[in-house]
Amino acid sequence: MASGLRARLNAMKAASGQAAPPPKRSAGVLVKSSRLPLDPAIDALDPVGLRRMGWTAGRFDPRRCLFMDTETTGLSGGAGTVAFLVGAGYCDGDGFVVEQYLMREYADEPELIHRLADRMEGFDHVCTFNGRNFDMPLLESRFTMCRMRHRWRDLDDLDLLYPARRAWKLRLGSCRLANIETEILGLERHGDLPGSEVPGRYFEFLKTRDESLLTDIIDHNRQDIATLVTLLIRLCAVNARPERLTDQRDLFSMGRSLERQGEWKPARELYHIAALPRPRGTLQALVGERVAGQANWRQYHLLRRSGDVDGAIRVLTQMLQRRQMPAEACVALAKLYEHKVRDYRQALEYAEQARRYGADPEQIDKRAARLRGKLEDR
Repeated sequence: MASGLRARLNAMKAASGQAAPPPKRSAGVLVKSSRLPLDPAIDALDPVGLRRMGWTAGRFDPRRCLFMDTETTGLSGGAGTVAFLVGAGYCDGDGFVVEQYLMREYADEPELIHRLADRMEGFDHVCTFNGRNFDMPLLESRFTMCRMRHRWRDLDDLDLLYPARRAWKLRLGSCRLANIETEILGLERHGDLPGSEVPGRYFEFLKTRDESLLTDIIDHNRQDIATLVTLLIRLCAVNARPERLTDQRDLFSMGRSLERQGEWKPARELYHIAALPRPRGTLQALVGERVAGQANWRQYHLLRRSGDVDGAIRVLTQMLQRRQMPAEACVALAKLYEHKVRDYRQALEYAEQARRYGADPEQIDKRAARLRGKLEDR
């Protein structure tokens, strides 16, 4: 009876010149599958590079890894955020398959979760970009909300955001995936939908049922997943052979990364390369001089820690010659000559020189007074 009344009302609207509402299509997850070329370098990832990237879960097998990305109804997470599109890519022979599951109704979410669970069962690892803090916790919560928590697999996550930041943040500033694609990987997207516009586009689809609104979202998601493979290969190579880098900022960044991991010798070598003078008058020389000073400063700290006093003095002296952080270099030289070399006169000279470069006068006065006292006691 209700359906008959609705039909009569629609007929009355049509007769009065008002358009009938668009037909509501049946619910169901939209599944898209694409096969892309696969870079054979994916099967030759250097274990050293993977370890330096932060992989600690044993042997990494790219053939047992899902490359995953989600498109969501919100960008900040929370209980109301839903992953309406989940893309999962995997290596298949000499190709790379991307499967995308998109729900056209909120009621389709259990089906999406069921399909994703089936796909995840065949894999041990997952590769993401910010998946550790966003995509994977969100998906886990949606499994729970759909009463399928028992089907959730805790795949070992290789999150590429963190090694990308360590390698390129100093140079790029913003380490958004799109920025890395352009500046590092040399990839160009034409007509790409910005990620910030994805939720609004999906909400518009829910109101209008215009499936053409979904095309850009699906393309955006597929490209993100394909980029993960290229980015993984590049990051692994950069971490395995960082001395091959040419940009001073990247060399310094990788030196810092290795220093934090306790690899002091290769870190010192990278700092040394980063500190080498570039041809004067070039843009690279102007940009790199500040980085060179920071690299020499880190070299000094590592040499001091290892007990190489002569090496530390040599680097600090070079910093003074190139006017790199001169106040800090003079104070450090004063400390070394006072406490390690026991040359109080030379230490006092460097302390006074530090004053001229703008070092803290109060601290310099204390140091100078102490050094004068030691000279008088001789």
